[in-house]
Amino acid sequence: MRCSVCNFEYSKPEMVDEVAFFICSECGDSFEVKNYHFQTTEELIKAIEKAFSGVVLGNDIGLLEAQAIDDYETEEIQKEQREKDEKVNWGLLAYDTLQSCHSSLSFFDADGMRFHLPAYIIGSIKGKVDDPIFHLMHLYDYAESKLKTLTNDQIQVVIEYLNWCLTEANINLNAKKL
Repeated sequence: MRCSVCNFEYSKPEMVDEVAFFICSECGDSFEVKNYHFQTTEELIKAIEKAFSGVVLGNDIGLLEAQAIDDYETEEIQKEQREKDEKVNWGLLAYDTLQSCHSSLSFFDADGMRFHLPAYIIGSIKGKVDDPIFHLMHLYDYAESKLKTLTNDQIQVVIEYLNWCLTEANINLNAKKL
């Protein structure tokens, strides 16, 4: 991970309890990451798969349906797209479909978000899908309501993913905002 001020590579963080303190040895800039647990990419993916295991879409807004909503399609076309949506196993969602329907993240209801979020997160970890960070960090009332059905375990792995993005991925995040 690189310093946002001088682009120097951070060394291993100093740990106090579960807080990681990253200090740039070049310019002195620092930030902390609470609840930091170093995980390999594989460990993080397994934790996400476990936390979201058994989550189904049910009657909530699906990927293709949400895309039809975004495209201002008629209700008839939205229903047709809904019929094509994966509803049982989010792990079957193809990365190219997730990427081409990335704006769907803005149109899911709470359970639709819960069903699709792990596929987007894992896809972004693998570099196959643009990250869903905007939808996890810009939480005004409506956006926050889309995360209300997440369990504590699911919230924890989302936090671990954001920490991974901050510390392990080449994703430019404002650490202080996160």
